[in-house]
Amino acid sequence: YSTGNLLLLYFIATHYAELTDEEQAQMAEHSGPVWRKGFFAEYEFSSSLTKLDFISKNKSNQYVSGTECDQTIKSFGQGHGKFQSPNWPHSYKAQTSCTTYLLGLDDRYTLENVEIEFDQFDIDCNLASLVIYNASRIYDYRLRSRPSSPLLSTSKSSLFSNYYRQELDFKGNLSFCGHFKPEGRFVSKNALLKLSFIPTDRSGTNVYSSLNSGGKFQARYKFVKSYHQVSADEYDGTNTNTCNLSYYQSRALFGKFEPPRSSENDYFANSNCTFNFYPMNENSRLLIWYDYFNIVDDDLIQCPSDNLTYTYSLYSSSTFYVHPFRYCGYRNFPSPFLSVRSTELFRVHFRSNDDADAGLGFEGRYQFVNQSNSLFSPAICRTPFDSIVYVNETNEPSGNISSDGYPENVICEWSYVTSRGFQFLLELNLLQIEGSKTKDPPQGCQTAVLRIYSEGRIDELCGQQEEVYYFTTESNWFTIQFISLNRQTKELLRGFHIYWTVIETRTKSIDQRCSLSDEYFYCKKTANHSIGNFCIHRSLLCDGHSHCQPISNDDEHPSNCYMMIPSRVKQPLTLPSSTLSFFHQHLLLIVIIFVLCLTMLCIVFILICLLIKMKRRQQDRQSSKRRRTNQRDDLLLRKKSLQTYSDEEEEDEDDGEHHINRMEQAVTTV
Repeated sequence: YSTGNLLLLYFIATHYAELTDEEQAQMAEHSGPVWRKGFFAEYEFSSSLTKLDFISKNKSNQYVSGTECDQTIKSFGQGHGKFQSPNWPHSYKAQTSCTTYLLGLDDRYTLENVEIEFDQFDIDCNLASLVIYNASRIYDYRLRSRPSSPLLSTSKSSLFSNYYRQELDFKGNLSFCGHFKPEGRFVSKNALLKLSFIPTDRSGTNVYSSLNSGGKFQARYKFVKSYHQVSADEYDGTNTNTCNLSYYQSRALFGKFEPPRSSENDYFANSNCTFNFYPMNENSRLLIWYDYFNIVDDDLIQCPSDNLTYTYSLYSSSTFYVHPFRYCGYRNFPSPFLSVRSTELFRVHFRSNDDADAGLGFEGRYQFVNQSNSLFSPAICRTPFDSIVYVNETNEPSGNISSDGYPENVICEWSYVTSRGFQFLLELNLLQIEGSKTKDPPQGCQTAVLRIYSEGRIDELCGQQEEVYYFTTESNWFTIQFISLNRQTKELLRGFHIYWTVIETRTKSIDQRCSLSDEYFYCKKTANHSIGNFCIHRSLLCDGHSHCQPISNDDEHPSNCYMMIPSRVKQPLTLPSSTLSFFHQHLLLIVIIFVLCLTMLCIVFILICLLIKMKRRQQDRQSSKRRRTNQRDDLLLRKKSLQTYSDEEEEDEDDGEHHINRMEQAVTTV
């Protein structure tokens, strides 16, 4: 079809292009040139052809050259407008066939879908019909229950359904006719929406008088960004073109989240997308991990170009806290993340710049968990829902935390706090879990992470560490979080082990004395390390573990072991630790009691010896008395003369017996 009263056709014959197999066989058979059939066409001059004045004169609407009345409507960024049937506002000529192509943006910056809605519609079903290709009808709220035709093939999309709050069925074609406009709106499955007006008998030679008027229609169109193709519970109601997606524990306990992508499956340049997660209450936690990760950036540490970041707010405060890590790189997976206690809102922010590099983005998973979830097992370790452990710096100045091997599908969390004025020295002497942040290129921590929280600091660790890692907290608390999900390898790994010690830090401006010098030992810095001088409890001296490391080894030096009262010297005994601790703390008192007991035993021994000697004297006196009695019969004659002498002897004997009785009472008293 010409656009006016002139039409020019060129027929240009050049040298042969690539010959087909049939032409090559023909040349081989006839050994001559190949004659092609060319073309044969018919023409007609007519003054009743469809006029093109229904096509708007702007850069978005263009007539498709050579067609009867086809047009394209292109988007230059979230455009909208109206399009009509030929000869509008009058009915168009019968047996006219026109197609309208609505083309949304489809590049690395954005991907648009097309929505249309009819304002007027009047097409006789005996004459023609209007067909919409690869689209789905969107009913109004009151009409959502309207059934669809079971005769047409459908392709259901849950992504669109989340956005439009109804089930969408994308059909190969939707055909309409009649005197009432089609209900609802229609949305394209991709960046192209095609509408064709098809007459019932276009090839007929006879045109009836009733076909002089074919009908008419008018519709509104709108190009919308395809953010609604990303799964979410809720979208930004104020601006549907903003990538602001929300996920609620009250609606779904788990699901996926990912950035919007172009038709080439790459994420968009200049993208700014926020994913909002809402736990149900203070006792709920959010767990996030990733199945795929490819965010392009040359700097894998700072990630200044394209990156993924986290922020969150608590029930107790409206302030948003920033997680200090940025994530980017190919397969440099972010570590599994469990939100902190009392998180009210958790946000994942995805940003990309305007450069030519792009990747597939990421495929993230989320799960809202509570204390009854199988990932928390009190039989294996402490859970994030357990209470905080208070450490008495005198009775328990050190301890250790371990994963007890490398368990799978478990989340552990230990939280410790001690008195104000004290800090913790942490010694990580074993780390063997999956992942790596130090390899080139890094692998990230896809399935497992050891995360250490302290005042103003968060450490994320994974992989296998050969050297011992030391650091001190800035305040009197720390939290150890260990997350292990489905392992990807069967490598024999041992998990982690951390040794902690309560310390009192010393600055250079203070002399080399501890605030409680009688109970604490001063660790003087001798090695070149970022950790400064500090004090440890004296009970840790010479216990077999160097608590002054990494700055010195003074606490295990033999010259300092005499200061270990109270002490915790380890002995190869089978006594309980509580018994050993009692003896160590009361050693001086035990020695004094032992000396007193030994002195009393000596005194008792001396008294017993004296008693034995007195008994022997008594026996000698009794034997002497018996001899004198036997001699009385022989000395009857001398009775009178010796009476006086005998009385005196008896008095002496009575005095001796009384003295012996007093000695026996004294010994008994002792």
